[in-house]
Amino acid sequence: MLRPGRLIGLLSVIHLLIPLTFGLAAEENRSGASAGEVVRETKEAVEGTKQYTLQQKDAFTKKVQSELKEMQEKISELQRKTESASAEARVELQKAITELEQKKSVARKKLDEVNESTSSAFATLRDGVAAAVEELKKSYKDALSKLP
Repeated sequence: MLRPGRLIGLLSVIHLLIPLTFGLAAEENRSGASAGEVVRETKEAVEGTKQYTLQQKDAFTKKVQSELKEMQEKISELQRKTESASAEARVELQKAITELEQKKSVARKKLDEVNESTSSAFATLRDGVAAAVEELKKSYKDALSKLP
């Protein structure tokens, strides 16, 4: 069964292809191309676009996974530094670390959504993941500023 997001993505692709297909078919009389050729070329164009988007999705996923791994290492380092901080600073840093872990979890969930998405939904989801990772990085910098 198609999930609503996938169905919407599929419908948006179809919505874009229908005018293209009919426009090309209308040109058939002038250019001599058969309807079968038009359909074949349209399918090839769709497949090429899909493959390109999947490559972009894969590259984006790898990049974000690397960034999340790096942030986990930074959070772990911050936790080690917290141990040597004063009691008052330790409380503040623990709050900041908890917030960082939550934001990292949100970014991870959004990345999982990208991994499960169709190529047509990728562009929309990509922006949400990028924003979540940037928010995580900003929060980390804020947490560093609380170090003594």
